[in-house]
This record gives sequence, C-alpha cells and structure tokens, in this order.
Amino acid sequence: MTPGTRVRIAAGTYGAVGSIARLHGTARAPIALVGDGEVVIDAAGKAAGMHLSDPRYVVIEGLAIRNAVPHGLNIDDGGSYDSPASHIVLRDVAFSRIGDGGNNDCLKMSGVDHFYVEGSRFVGCNQGEGIDMVGCHSGVITGNTFTDMPGTAVQTKGGSSDVLIHGNLFLRIGQRAISAGGSTGQPWFRPSDAAREAERIRAIANLIERTGSTPVVFTGCADCVFANNTIVDPGDYVARIVEEHQSRLPGQNGYFINNVIVFESRRLRDFVDIGEGTRPTTFTFGWNLWHALDDERFSGPAYGGGLPGEQRAVVSRDPPLDEWRRPRPESLAIGAGRAVPGGLPGDFERRRYDDPPAIGAFARP
Repeated sequence: MTPGTRVRIAAGTYGAVGSIARLHGTARAPIALVGDGEVVIDAAGKAAGMHLSDPRYVVIEGLAIRNAVPHGLNIDDGGSYDSPASHIVLRDVAFSRIGDGGNNDCLKMSGVDHFYVEGSRFVGCNQGEGIDMVGCHSGVITGNTFTDMPGTAVQTKGGSSDVLIHGNLFLRIGQRAISAGGSTGQPWFRPSDAAREAERIRAIANLIERTGSTPVVFTGCADCVFANNTIVDPGDYVARIVEEHQSRLPGQNGYFINNVIVFESRRLRDFVDIGEGTRPTTFTFGWNLWHALDDERFSGPAYGGGLPGEQRAVVSRDPPLDEWRRPRPESLAIGAGRAVPGGLPGDFERRRYDDPPAIGAFARP
C-alpha cells in the first residue's frame, strides 16, 4: 500500500488477516484500515488476528478481533530495535476471547513509538495482558474499557517510557489494573541499554473497580505517577512497590497522590506491599481520600517497609460519591488535591481540573 491509502472493510466476519510487513504511510498521508459497519476478524482459535511488522503512520479503526491466539493484534518493530514502529493509532477496536491459556495478550506492542489507543474494548485477554508494551515510548492510552480478565490489564515494561494511561475504566481485573514496569528478558529491552524496566509512566483519572491483586504496581519504574484515580475494592493491596528484574536499576521517585480509595479493611492484606531491593523512601504517598466501608474508626493508612507516611490524608466515613463515582457537591474530595508532576490532562470525562484539583478521577460533580 502507498501513503494515503484508505481501506474500507465491508461489514462481515473474516478470518485471520496474517502478517503485514512495512505498512509505511506518512504524517500527511497515513495508511488507514477502517471498518465500514460491523467488521469482525475471527481467527477461529488458530492464529493471531493481525500482525503488523515495522508499520509507520497507520490507523486501525472500527474492528472487532476475537478467537485469536496467541495475541489478538501484534504490532512490532520487525526486530530492528534502532528503527521502531511508529505513529500508530488504534480507535474503536474490540478484543474478546483472545488466547489459549498461556501468556497471551489482546494487544501486544514491542518497539512501538508515538502510539495512541482510544475508545477500544478489552474483554477476557486470557492469562496475559489487555495491552502489553515492551520497549514502547511516547504513547497515550485513553478512554478504553478493560473488563473481566484474569491477568493484568495494562503493562509497560522492557525500557518503556513516557506513556500516559488516562481516563480508562478497569473493571474486574484478576491481578493488576496497571503494571508500571515488569520483568523483561535481557534480549528484548528497547533500547538494549535501558536503565530500568520503565520511566515516566503516568496513570491519571482512571476508574478502577474490583482488582484481585492491586490497582497499580511500581516495578522497576522511575518517576512514575499514579494520580487522581478513583479506586473501589482494590483487592489485596492498594499499591505495590516491587522489583521483578534484579539486573536493572530499581524504580524510584514514584507518586501515589490525589486518589479516592473506597475499600473494606477486612479484604486488604496490607495497604502497600514493599518488596526487597526497592527504594520506598523515594516514593510520595499523600493527598488521598480514604473511605473504609467496614470501619467507622479508620483514621488513615499505616505504611511500613521504609515508605514515608501518608501526607495530608483525607479520611471520610462517606466520600460521598454518586452512582457514577463522581463526587457530590459536599464531598471532601473537592479542592483537596495537590499539583501533579507532569500536570493533569483532564478528568475521566475530559473536563479540566481546578487549581487545586479535586481528589479522584472526576474534577467536579
């Protein structure tokens, strides 16, 4: 295909697309694959739905991918680490029934820079991730829905950096909603000399309900921010700070701030899990609103393992929130937050936060 080609796919159900190499559009003339009506790629459990190798300036929009193994959609740099895939847009892509029981992902990206994933739906995704990024940089994941998956919803690892995870819904995630960092085999880091698993990953204004392990884990991630999220029923821990790749530098300078946490004390193993080889003293936890559903005497979280105490915690018997988790006008969350490193791109509904901002995923009622 030449730059500017726009392929409109007629409504219908199709088999696996296979591997397509070197789709190269340009900034002014991207290549677009667009569903015209209800378009389903059904791989019948025999292949990946689609594999793009070394694409540049490509848009994929309005497709559903299902019954694919090992991954739903695989995008990579073709093994040429010095020339990443780049400028990829995915919009309104639905994934379901992906994988066959192994570490299979709905969307697998390796060596992809300048990417944008918006308005897509990730359901199931087997034992892998909804989105798994290895050595990906300068991307935005926004306005998506991740539901009913046994593993992790979004993972950024292998030298990934400068990724914004903003305004997404995470519901019934078996392990981690967001993994800022991870554990990557030495040959797969991009760049190969990356100091850490991840840097400058920012998770802002997401709504996270019913995770099994934790809403967020910082694992080998430096200068990473988890801010202004609304969390209901966090699982075993509200957050984890661990190291899963001992040969790279540990994470540091993380922020867990301006979040609303609605929880039951009896369901928590601890507030924060601190692993060996970490640098918890460099992390900032504070300006969070805590509501213990089962403990009227709760006065705020207690941290151990060298993690500094919570700063300016807001403790409330009732936040209060409406049925959509927005703060009501009388909520203590209004105006109780602090400035966020890197700024706030907007709330869950794309509204601007005030100064000082509200705590949680919503700027106002």
